[in-house]
Amino acid sequence: MRIKFALAAALAVMTTGAAAQAGTTLKATTAAPAKTPWVTHLEKSAENLAAASGGEMTMEVFPANQLGTEIETIKQTARGRLDIGTFSITAVSTVVPEITLLVSPFFWDNFEQAECAIDDHLSDTFNELFQARGLHLVQWQELGWQNTFTSGEVTDPAELASVKMRIGPAKNNEIYWRAAGVSGIPLPFGELASALQTGLVDAGELPTISYVAAGIGKLAPHLINTRHIYQPSVMLISSKTWNKMSPEEQATFSASMESADALRQAVRGAIKFFEGKHIENGGTIADLDDEARAKWAALYTEEHQQELIASIGGDAERVYKAVVDARAACTK
Repeated sequence: MRIKFALAAALAVMTTGAAAQAGTTLKATTAAPAKTPWVTHLEKSAENLAAASGGEMTMEVFPANQLGTEIETIKQTARGRLDIGTFSITAVSTVVPEITLLVSPFFWDNFEQAECAIDDHLSDTFNELFQARGLHLVQWQELGWQNTFTSGEVTDPAELASVKMRIGPAKNNEIYWRAAGVSGIPLPFGELASALQTGLVDAGELPTISYVAAGIGKLAPHLINTRHIYQPSVMLISSKTWNKMSPEEQATFSASMESADALRQAVRGAIKFFEGKHIENGGTIADLDDEARAKWAALYTEEHQQELIASIGGDAERVYKAVVDARAACTK
């Protein structure tokens, strides 16, 4: 019996030593395809983490929904079955509905105002909500602006009345386009190309990079930079993973992540690049001046915003006030 106990103890020590030597590998999921700014950002962060921890902490990046759709993986991360992910607001809203208030139509004036508000004034507000759902905020990221595209050229929002249009599958999108008189059809991104080809829809909304990179610009060649919804994204770590780390490991992990500013600049550079590709491919881009954009924005009223808040429920009223205050603090 003593021999068996001693052998078991020795094996336990050996196993523990091997695990410590092997270190911890964190699984990171993203919907972004390989070689895009978001995946490059994660891969650089993984390199930094391995170097800073001496190989004790590493991160394996799984792009292009390899581990499941965003809706699936955000829930897996909240439960601790995945470690880290970068997620769109649409995906996060399935776990933290109040985050939809960051994508209210025509709420933000420009990139600088939005990033100031989110980074400097709203991180604590939302991290409390994330932590209540088993998540911890790593950093805010960015997808760019949601813009409008059409098969036929459009110069005024009234011209979209009754147009069959693909709208994002979220309440903020549905409310705005209903106010515009559009015949809105919520469709997943993966079904958009075939819907344009078959005539199911004649227009839609997408961030510019997705619009051009996926070939949608060849099917509906007229892009209007309505900038009607600013699209932040967010990098989250499972609370279970985060809480297993020592304070020193948490500090090492946080310091190893590539800066959000670097990613934002890469995304904005990619937007310019893809706009150029779209023009080369024979597409058009209409930029709106302040007066023209205000005409599009006027379709979305305070009554519509209250409808959005009511649809979210939960802590939406308090969070909306915090978002409004943050915007005011960052408006020059």
